[in-house]
Amino acid sequence: MTDQLVQYKYQKKGIWTCIKVFFVLSTVALFCSCEPKKSPEKMNNAVIGEWKPVQEHLLGANANLISFNDPWNMEGLVEVTKKTEIRTLRYPGGTIGNYWDWDIGAIDRDVPDSLMIKWVVENDHRASPDRYTIESLARMYQQTGIVPVFMLNMLSKDLQHSVRNLKKAQSLGIPIKYIEMGNELYFNIPFPLLRYPTPEVYGETCQIWIDELKKEFPDASFAVVGTNMTRHARQVDWNKRVLEKCKNADAITIHLYSPSGLDGRLERKKIAPGKEGLGASGTATRTAPKEIGERQKWELELLKDKQAYSNMFTTASKNLKKIDGFYVPKAMDLWVTEFNIRDDNSVVLHSWAQTLILSKYLFKFLESDVELSSMHNLTGNLFGMVHTDTLNYQQLKSQSIKSMPYTLSSGGMVTKLFGDAMKGKVEGAVLNFDTVSMLTDDRGDQVENMKGYIFKHENEKTAIIANYDVTGQEIEFSTIPDFKGKMHIYASSPSKPVIGLENILVDEVDFVDTIKLPPYSIAIIKFQ
Repeated sequence: MTDQLVQYKYQKKGIWTCIKVFFVLSTVALFCSCEPKKSPEKMNNAVIGEWKPVQEHLLGANANLISFNDPWNMEGLVEVTKKTEIRTLRYPGGTIGNYWDWDIGAIDRDVPDSLMIKWVVENDHRASPDRYTIESLARMYQQTGIVPVFMLNMLSKDLQHSVRNLKKAQSLGIPIKYIEMGNELYFNIPFPLLRYPTPEVYGETCQIWIDELKKEFPDASFAVVGTNMTRHARQVDWNKRVLEKCKNADAITIHLYSPSGLDGRLERKKIAPGKEGLGASGTATRTAPKEIGERQKWELELLKDKQAYSNMFTTASKNLKKIDGFYVPKAMDLWVTEFNIRDDNSVVLHSWAQTLILSKYLFKFLESDVELSSMHNLTGNLFGMVHTDTLNYQQLKSQSIKSMPYTLSSGGMVTKLFGDAMKGKVEGAVLNFDTVSMLTDDRGDQVENMKGYIFKHENEKTAIIANYDVTGQEIEFSTIPDFKGKMHIYASSPSKPVIGLENILVDEVDFVDTIKLPPYSIAIIKFQ
């Protein structure tokens, strides 16, 4: 019973009546069997917090598109990227940007293997004939309006290389709005250590580069690389030490990765480049089978266990607390230029559970006034926000599932939903729930079972609310008298793969006075 999901096609506006909500709730209850379902004992009253400006470019993606030749000449990629509703795209990407030759749109041929990060060498990316050029990026902007976040190569190329190519991008009609000064240069690996033996040297270099770049691009914002790592002496107080030498930066960056935590495992303390977010098996609260196929069957059962399921949300909350203690001067913005969960062989990867987890990240970014965020990564088997082939579920050994090219995966689905809610809005506020319940994990740690945010422009208001709980929830808005409107509900079993809207229950309902949310759901609420 628990894994059977009635497939619904998207219902056009006005077809379903309010009575259908009860049908959706009962259907969702069939496939969400963590525990016997009960009606909520108390009505949740949603209280609107303080209104503040919305960061219009908050939603974005990292884009290591080195596996494609001229990627933005691919109509399917262009169209599915539009569906993600992202507003920024990081170019050329993360680690590869530290070795990027912008003149040719590929890895710098002159960087020796000894100075290259291991995974780039192992995949022989330097020898690839594929090209991801500024001309291709210009086609992306012309077709989508998505603004690039330019990540500069401060390891193998000089300042003039960046100036020349940013001018080229500008001449092709691309706005020069966001510029990032390198990627993860705090790791103690050969090339960053060679160029920037201390954070002070990196800060001094950024001061010089930003001064020159601001002469050419006075409207751009510049972000220096930040970290909260303290594994090496070079990393201790990195942010403060960089900013003592660099006084002209507008923002600082952070990267956030963590395991899903389904089995209770916590993030490794010894974080190596390319391994960010992986869990430490010794910290798990539950003992898994050794064989991958059997482990994945076991994980499917864990997703039906409320405490194990709750592990994922407390793990995400622990990771997001890094923002609270992150050193950012008051006058500076925070850019989260990479984030995602890391569970390479798990059933959680690309599932509806991942969509729910990532929604917690976006709620936190809104609450914390993050200027922009780049989900890692637009494409790829481990992180892809969109499916570009049939292989994005090849990690599954106990199931046979194929992805559908050019459909949204879990990451793309969550940016789409937030993008739909934010579209055209200029102010936003946290939604607080006065009778909110708590999800309790294996360690007794707790996290709220709902999160919400409301947006407005003049008299138009739209909210997005996630119900992470295994039970349905009812909500009233005492601060909006006689409220009514329409609501789009998206719900699924946590274990179900996200392949566009396949496997997702989608309903459109009218509401008056009370909002009813199914378990495991995200709702977009348009007030009238």
